[in-house]
Amino acid sequence: MQTEKLITPIAHALNHAHGEQIDWGVIEQMKVAAHFGGKELEEERKKNLGIADASLLRKFGVKGAQAADWLARQGVAIPPRANTWARNADGSLVLRLGNSEFLIEDAPGGTSCERLAQAYAEAKGVYPVPHVEASFVIGGHAVQALFSEVCSIDLTRASLGAQDVVMTQFAGVSVVLIRQDLQEEESLYRLWCDSSYGSYLWEVIAGIAHEHKGGPVGIGRYFAAYS
Repeated sequence: MQTEKLITPIAHALNHAHGEQIDWGVIEQMKVAAHFGGKELEEERKKNLGIADASLLRKFGVKGAQAADWLARQGVAIPPRANTWARNADGSLVLRLGNSEFLIEDAPGGTSCERLAQAYAEAKGVYPVPHVEASFVIGGHAVQALFSEVCSIDLTRASLGAQDVVMTQFAGVSVVLIRQDLQEEESLYRLWCDSSYGSYLWEVIAGIAHEHKGGPVGIGRYFAAYS
């Protein structure tokens, strides 16, 4: 299970770039930027090109020859093949990062990762994988313009399947990316990267978003449970 953090891994970038705009809060035991200005400003940014910090969502990872079978016995939905993802009944995400490696991320307010961590007891052929990534939600009318600037592969809706997991370079940083439409909205994407690169990548994306009249928004603009 991920190591508990008291503050988002992109705190440096938030303080450096946004300063007094931020309304800090504690969500899921992590200090995060809850809001970047008023609702009207955030909704306008979100419409054009919004980015939100989702690093607070808890994660759990396992790998090994028996990992899929063990997760299935815990009631976890297993994606059908490598580099795809599925959603559990409780809303948590299950990413299959290879034939035998899995990343589970809780839905807002969820407890799947805690339950799996407690259930894990040195199961044969199953090995824990710590996950402390920075994680973002990105979306808006100009999201494809962002992708064209920072990624060399085609990430349009026509090319990126609804359940595909993409591992690629994003502004020179290795990332995991999926399309996750939320609250009946289209063209929303989830991105994970090593926490040590989180601040850099946030600054790159937020800078491009600003060029398109977008920018940072609070996580509650995408996940109603946190609004």
